[in-house]
Amino acid sequence: MNTKQTNNVTMLKTVDAYLDQNTSVWSAMTPLATAIQSLKTKIGDIDIAAQKQQTPSGATDDKAEARDALEDVLFLTCEALAVLAHSSGDRDLLALTVVTPTALDRMDQEELSHRATSVLAEASTRKTDLATLQVTQANLDELGQALQDFNAAKASPRTATAERMAQTESLPSLIREANNILRNQIDRMVNLLRRSNPDFVTGYRAAREIVDRAASHKTKTAGSAAPPKP
Repeated sequence: MNTKQTNNVTMLKTVDAYLDQNTSVWSAMTPLATAIQSLKTKIGDIDIAAQKQQTPSGATDDKAEARDALEDVLFLTCEALAVLAHSSGDRDLLALTVVTPTALDRMDQEELSHRATSVLAEASTRKTDLATLQVTQANLDELGQALQDFNAAKASPRTATAERMAQTESLPSLIREANNILRNQIDRMVNLLRRSNPDFVTGYRAAREIVDRAASHKTKTAGSAAPPKP
């Protein structure tokens, strides 16, 4: 949340806390009680959206671990295939499989994914020959799973970013809806208590002020101005 949003939400929670402290004043007014419950629900929605927006994602760490696992099994598979390539004089296979751990580490994620896909395809057609080098079906399955995990992990940061963007876009709407509950319902019903509970109304108006933390001054919200004296 930006500073303006944070200040607004702080006001909403201050009002909510003040109302909780004075339930005996308003609990008998059923429409007000209903509106206050709606406000509480909206504040909860705001907190959930803000948490999702701000929570750091572990997707980057997951991608690094998935890449390490893929590079490890891919290198060993390439080593075995390179032996077969030398023995058979298969230059294309040799060009595909002669790599070092450093070379794999320097590949961008798409290049690494494509290389692993090609190597897995070549290995799948040479299972019998690879078995003589103690490369088993389990090893090929490991390569296939590592490739699948890496492809999934490399998309995760984009997914997490999209989710945070969605929460960022939803926050202004949620805050606006909470303010509408105050302005159009709670403010007006609290004003009806002005004569019977003037101290409560005065405290409510104080809670309704938005404190500008950045500028260290108070800004009154629309609808919080004192009504004319009777």
